[in-house]
Amino acid sequence: MKKSCLLIFFIILLAGCSEDVTKDYLIGGHWVGTAGYEDEEIGGEPYCSPFDKGMEFKDEDTVYIDAYERDFEYKLEESDNGLVIEFYDPDKSLLSYYLTKISEDEMGFIGVGDFQDGESCYLERK
Repeated sequence: MKKSCLLIFFIILLAGCSEDVTKDYLIGGHWVGTAGYEDEEIGGEPYCSPFDKGMEFKDEDTVYIDAYERDFEYKLEESDNGLVIEFYDPDKSLLSYYLTKISEDEMGFIGVGDFQDGESCYLERK
């Protein structure tokens, strides 16, 4: 009986610690790139301009990008290789990154496609 209770508690704990990224996760605080992020390792210099300068997700569709001093649209998309965040602005085109939740206040970006190939960034919520 004791083992069954512990097993149920453990399953509930794991379900509550989901690593899913939602728009609610992104909103709140100011995200700043502080390091590189590759192979799930944090280190080196951030390389995901303009996002390394900072950004703030204002709502479920809009993000303010510090480097451009204006709003962009964004969306989250599931892909075969993981979750992708896409940033769109008519003047700047489309920028896409694989997004990994590291903790409640940390995430990783890895560039998607030829244009962002090799780009990576570890971002912290300030």
